[in-house]
Amino acid sequence: MYGHTGRCLRVNLSRNDYQIETLPQELMEQYLGGRGLGVKVLFDEIDPRLDPLSEDNKLIFASGPLVGTGAVTGASCNVVTKSALSQTIASAKLRGHFGAELKFAGFDMIIVEGKAERPVILSIADDKIAIQPSLEYWGRTTSETEAMFRAALADKWAGRETYLVSIGPAGENLAAVANVVTDGFLAVGGAGIGAVMGSKNLKAIAVKGNRSVLVADTSRFVQVITTIINKLNSAPLTSQSMSVWGSAFLVRLCYEKGAVPFKNFQTTSFEGLRHVGTEALASAFPLRSRGCFSCPIACIKKSDVQDSRFKGKGMAPTYLAIGALGLNCGITDLTTVGMANIICAEMGLDPIAAGGAVATVMELAEKGLVSKEALKIDMRFGETDHLVTALTLMATKKGHVRRIGRGAKALAEEFGAPELFMGVKGISMAPFDPRALQGMGLHFATSNCGPHHLYAYTFIDELLNVHEPVDPATTEGKPALVKTYQDTTAVTDSLGLCNWPLMGLKFKNFVPMVNSCLGTRLAADDLLLIGERIWNLERLFNQTAGLGVSDDILPGRFIDEPLPAGPAQGQVAGIKEMLPEYYRLRGWDESGTPPRDRLQALGIEDSTNGQDQD
Repeated sequence: MYGHTGRCLRVNLSRNDYQIETLPQELMEQYLGGRGLGVKVLFDEIDPRLDPLSEDNKLIFASGPLVGTGAVTGASCNVVTKSALSQTIASAKLRGHFGAELKFAGFDMIIVEGKAERPVILSIADDKIAIQPSLEYWGRTTSETEAMFRAALADKWAGRETYLVSIGPAGENLAAVANVVTDGFLAVGGAGIGAVMGSKNLKAIAVKGNRSVLVADTSRFVQVITTIINKLNSAPLTSQSMSVWGSAFLVRLCYEKGAVPFKNFQTTSFEGLRHVGTEALASAFPLRSRGCFSCPIACIKKSDVQDSRFKGKGMAPTYLAIGALGLNCGITDLTTVGMANIICAEMGLDPIAAGGAVATVMELAEKGLVSKEALKIDMRFGETDHLVTALTLMATKKGHVRRIGRGAKALAEEFGAPELFMGVKGISMAPFDPRALQGMGLHFATSNCGPHHLYAYTFIDELLNVHEPVDPATTEGKPALVKTYQDTTAVTDSLGLCNWPLMGLKFKNFVPMVNSCLGTRLAADDLLLIGERIWNLERLFNQTAGLGVSDDILPGRFIDEPLPAGPAQGQVAGIKEMLPEYYRLRGWDESGTPPRDRLQALGIEDSTNGQDQD
């Protein structure tokens, strides 16, 4: 089997045992691997209506078929489960080397079931698999966990080649805003997954392997990879902007379009761009580049924070960190943002969900709806010292501020102002104001896994005009753009590829790499059909979980309140006029439900598995 290992490790923590299963070839052909495979297995094996923190929920780690082959950016492992924050299906993307190492150990997928009686670590070294007691790791940060585990290995060289995915105190304490971390880097997307992992008493999974991953046509594969690397090296965004600054280069561009949120999305206009742009980033942090497995872009920027309030090493602020933990909280001090970003990784907090919760509390305080005494901490827009404190406390569930770890939606509702929750399907929005980027707004409203740009990079055209000039302010043509990017991202996630190369490539450039690896003759449209199949299956999962057309909506602020200032002043999100066309393009009915004939056309007519699709 080319690309795939064809093997799945199923671990039952309640029984403290495991078994190795063979994955059907047909399943790989229909869902590719990675996210698609995880979604299919989760849909078939759990009731979408269950409590995410129950033993019956499953946690699935799946690497795509291009991971570990040397394919350009073929590194991603997707983590799929039902989210403890949103109650929807969740899919997070692990970067770095964990996904490739899982393939080298001989597995495409790990399915974690049940709940361990006490904290454990799952250790995989090729076929040497162990469920190890890990009480001494409980309460440790993610970097401490990784360092301790590697140091405990008798073979120190093996320790250097072992990669972990772990939870921090946030996941252990079942904070709804918890996420998982690998190699010091937070998973992208998937808020609430850390709490699911913690509910199973699973502190970490450690993987090391020595196997190879076969490709169908080695000569052609290498030739295609060389061509793709040359294209990426000649494209300005991938060879310069991303390589030098990482995603932080987006700050200025989003500011110039009026898309950067400020003070819980109340506006996008703020003073002090010079304090958060790339020049300020270079001055505030010594940047060191690092790439994921088989990636020539190296967009990950590592750095140190040396401050009287906090000292640590970790990932330098990305656009998401600057937007969610900084500007949306009214903070323009990059040192504070850097501290907050590293604390999120150490504690296992999702930065968008955590930042959204903090911004919500800050607006509640601004409007006099929550007092300093209620949380025992002064949470005001622009307050830097207490942001660091709040992130630590919400992860450890200490003090009154632990409430914030339940997420922005729960907080806004508790204090009688649900309209102040700036999110969709229970998850805070990634820092792109949908009034300035209409396509992103439609995607946020309809995304199966929550309002994160990870699941559809519409800004590549709306903001950067990479493939075609697109007016971000218009609603015309946006339903088609959103559908295409949603399906495309489902494919790349399932193959195990990063989406950042789309800043320098077209999706069709990936196709020869896929075919020479898998020995297939797929066209771009064939792959996009698989992406559409995955998107529809996720939709069915959410509908069975109780979500419907009323959940495909943005907060009223974006629909009813024009932006008060900035380049996009006066604009509102045209979600109501775009949604019917989006449903039509998807082949869904007016309630956003995929009809049976559409499911049959996508080859998922048997995937309901006896579940009621209300």
